[in-house]
Amino acid sequence: MQNYIRLRGISMLFALMISFQSCISTRVVSEYDNDSVVKHTKTSWSYAWGLITPKDIDPECESKRMNSVTSSTNLGYILISAITIGIIVPQTVEWECAPVDTPIEDL
Repeated sequence: MQNYIRLRGISMLFALMISFQSCISTRVVSEYDNDSVVKHTKTSWSYAWGLITPKDIDPECESKRMNSVTSSTNLGYILISAITIGIIVPQTVEWECAPVDTPIEDL
C-alpha cells in the first residue's frame, strides 16, 4: 500500500513538472505601457560550460530599442543540461520591440 501511495505521489509530481511551460524565467522590462503585440522568440544554445558562447541575437527592431526581454528554460532544456553535465545548455529568449518615436509637430 505504501509503495502504491509513493508511486502515485511521484507520478503526480512528474505530471506537474511536465505541465509547466517554463520552469525558470527572468524578465527585464524597460517600459510597462508598451502597446507592442509582436513578440520575437529565439532559442540560444551555449556549449562547453559557456566557453563557446552563443551567437549574438539581432532583435530586428525598427526603433533599435527593445521594451522587454524574457529569458526562460523548461523541463526539457533542464534535462538536456543535466544529461550532458552542462556541456549543452539551451534557453529561450523572447523580446518585444519598443514603438518607433514619432515626432510631435506644432499645428
